[in-house]
Amino acid sequence: MISAISQLSLANSAEFTTSDLRSGASFDNFKANWGRKFSIGQFDSNVDCSYDHNANKGGLKDVKLSGNLVDGSGDDLNVGYEVTRRFAGDAGTDVKLTASTHGTRFGVDLNSEDQLKEVSAQRSVNVGDQTLDVSPSFLVKAQTARLKLASAFGKDRVNAQVDYGVEDKSATFEVGYQRDLDNGRSLSATLTPADKNMEVELVDNKFEDGATWTATASVPLEDAKDGAKLSLKRVWAW
Repeated sequence: MISAISQLSLANSAEFTTSDLRSGASFDNFKANWGRKFSIGQFDSNVDCSYDHNANKGGLKDVKLSGNLVDGSGDDLNVGYEVTRRFAGDAGTDVKLTASTHGTRFGVDLNSEDQLKEVSAQRSVNVGDQTLDVSPSFLVKAQTARLKLASAFGKDRVNAQVDYGVEDKSATFEVGYQRDLDNGRSLSATLTPADKNMEVELVDNKFEDGATWTATASVPLEDAKDGAKLSLKRVWAW
């Protein structure tokens, strides 16, 4: 079996983030991701590891094994799996199973106690001449129904998320907007009324060769002048 396994390196990446620049920039966190791709017979799988200094500075954050149990394309059935072992914080194992057929993708998330965490579906539908991505899901522990919607309009993309609490009958939502700018830049904004906060991100892939810089402004709606926070993130491949 060992001789039948061929290994290829996957794209590895690392990132660091700063603290709030308005209060004096300093190191905030460092993350890294790396993985390997291997094949046994006709089945391809990936092993991915991640490190998060803030979550577990002395070791890995998690290790993930993923691949396909049934490898279909087009309208044929495709069944995938993803097993994640978490070492930081609430350590445990998560399992996600997905099935795709005829343009619809179904997902089931389980935890290490074999408890159902989430069930979901995703499908793109045509509304007039516009394509709309629709993703309903149900978070079992939180007893929350969630609906995500997204659509692109040329260089612009809009998205929305609505959460409905089944037990307390509460509803929260957030809306987002993204626009592709020239020269490898993009601008996005996310508004979360329940948190009374808006987050604005400027992503630049051309500022430095081989790296992506992201400037993030978190702006509270009630104190936009004094409460705003600004941070930087640099991501690069290795």
